[in-house]
Amino acid sequence: MKQSSNYFKVGIFVLAAISIFVTFIIVLGVGSIFRQKVYMETYLDESVQGLDIGSAVKHRGVKIGSVTEISFIQNEYPLKEDKDGQNNSYQYGRYVYIKMSIPGIVKALPLTQIDQAIQQMIRQGLRVRLSSQGLTGTAYLEVDYLSPDKNPPLPITWKPKYHYIPSAPSTISRLSASLDTFFDKLESTDIRGLILNLNTLILTVNAEVEKAKLGELSKEATVLISELRKTNKELNSILASPEMKNAPKKLDQALSQLNTTTKRFDTILSSNQNDIGLAIENLRTASQDLKEVTGNAKKYPSMILFGEPPAKSQLWK
Repeated sequence: MKQSSNYFKVGIFVLAAISIFVTFIIVLGVGSIFRQKVYMETYLDESVQGLDIGSAVKHRGVKIGSVTEISFIQNEYPLKEDKDGQNNSYQYGRYVYIKMSIPGIVKALPLTQIDQAIQQMIRQGLRVRLSSQGLTGTAYLEVDYLSPDKNPPLPITWKPKYHYIPSAPSTISRLSASLDTFFDKLESTDIRGLILNLNTLILTVNAEVEKAKLGELSKEATVLISELRKTNKELNSILASPEMKNAPKKLDQALSQLNTTTKRFDTILSSNQNDIGLAIENLRTASQDLKEVTGNAKKYPSMILFGEPPAKSQLWK
C-alpha cells in the first residue's frame, strides 16, 4: 500500500512538470506568433563569405533582427529578356539575395506605415552592408545611414516581394577595388622609362655639382668663417680693454665740461649784451663811412693823392 502511494506521488510530480513545460512552450509560442514580423530584402554584388542564416542584423551595433534566407536573385525572381531580345541574367545573376527579419527597426510603427517610413529612411541614406565581427571571420549585416550620392542603389528590373533596402559595398570590397585600381594603374605606368629618367636626372645633378666646385666653395667658406672668428675675438678683446671700459666715464666727463662751458658763455653774453650791441653799432657806422670813402675814391681818384678836388675849368664859367 505504501509503495503504491509513492508511485502516485511520482506520477503527480511528473504530470506537474510536464504541465509546466507545456505551458512554458505555449507562452513562448504565443509570444512569437503575436510578435510583429517585418521582412525585408536586399541584394549584394559581392561575396557573402561568413554570412549564414541566423546571422545578426545590427543598426549601429544594436541587434535589430536576423538573416532568414540567402540565395541568388535568379532563384527568387524570373529574369526577363531585354527589349533587344538579350537575357539580362548575366547582368543581375551575380546578385546575392538576402531576406531579413527586422522587427526592431520599426517596432513602434504600425504595419500600414512601415513602407512609407522605410522609403523616407532610404532617401536619407539607409543602406545595408556586409561587416565582419573581429578576427573570427563571422559576418553580419550592418544597417546604417551612408551618403546617398556615394552609395546609389543597385539597378533592378523587378518588384521586390518584401520591403527593400538598398545595399552598399563593404569595407573589404572597397579596399579590394581600390587595390585593383592601383595595380592596374601601376601596370600601365612606364616604370622602365621612369627609372631611366631618374638615372638621367641623377647624372645631370652630379655633373652640375662638379661644375659648381663645391669643394673649393667649402674651403673658402671655412676660411671666411675662421677670419670672422678671429675678428670677433679681436673685437671682444678691444671691448674688454680698460680704455673701452673707462670710455663711457670719460665721455660723461667731457659732456659735463662742455655743458659747464656753454653755461659760462651764456652768462658772458648776457652780462655784456649792452657792450656787444654798442660795438656792433660802431662797426655798422664804420662800415658806412668806409663805403662813402670808397665811393669818393672811385669818383675823384686825385682827391686821394692831393687832398682836394681839382679846380673847375674856365670854360664852365
